[in-house]
Amino acid sequence: MSAMPGGPQPAQIPLSREIEALQVAEIYRNLGVSAVAAFFGTMLCVTVFYEDGLRARHILWLAYGTFVAALRLGICWLHRNAPSTTGLQPVHWARLAVLGSFLAGIQWGLLGTWLYPEDPGYRQAFTMMVITCFVGGSVTAYAPVRWAHTALALPATLPPTVYIFFIHSGVHPMAGFTALFFVAMIVYYAFRENDLVVQRLRAEAFRRRELQAMQDLAASARELPPLDTSLARPYR
Repeated sequence: MSAMPGGPQPAQIPLSREIEALQVAEIYRNLGVSAVAAFFGTMLCVTVFYEDGLRARHILWLAYGTFVAALRLGICWLHRNAPSTTGLQPVHWARLAVLGSFLAGIQWGLLGTWLYPEDPGYRQAFTMMVITCFVGGSVTAYAPVRWAHTALALPATLPPTVYIFFIHSGVHPMAGFTALFFVAMIVYYAFRENDLVVQRLRAEAFRRRELQAMQDLAASARELPPLDTSLARPYR
């Protein structure tokens, strides 16, 4: 909001802090949908497990997924409805988003290790598909905050990769190293996507500041007294 012409101008926040606030606002637009989608995916996974009989570890995994979804939704609600009462700065909200992503990544990592089916078949393919889709499909949603997607991707993919290709059915180094390469590429492209988002937000912030400066200048010009031409002499 611009100040009144002729009055004291409010101190403008540093551009880096403005961009950080824009990054946080953008990731929290998607955080609620991401948490709900993850919980819905958890319920679908439990439904698939139910066909072969639920065990105690399935129930514990469901309870953990419910806790993570509730925590992330609660953080999202606080950010949307009561950000001023918490006293948190944008950097703190960003860290909470990263923490939620990390807890969600642990959940999907457990799916590919602790709950990984013993018998070959569609359940093993289903498990790998779920992890791949949730990690790969969340790059754009978590791109605004740099470490948000990495906090999800690493605990969701590294433990299953090690377990499936180096422990579960023996050592398969070529397949394991190939999977690790794909994990590295996912993380790389997540960082690239974050760079693009930050560049876009920086350009938007610059444009807003330039427009505000032009509006302030025009308002100040309107407040100037009219030019006195009564003393003007004709030029000979």
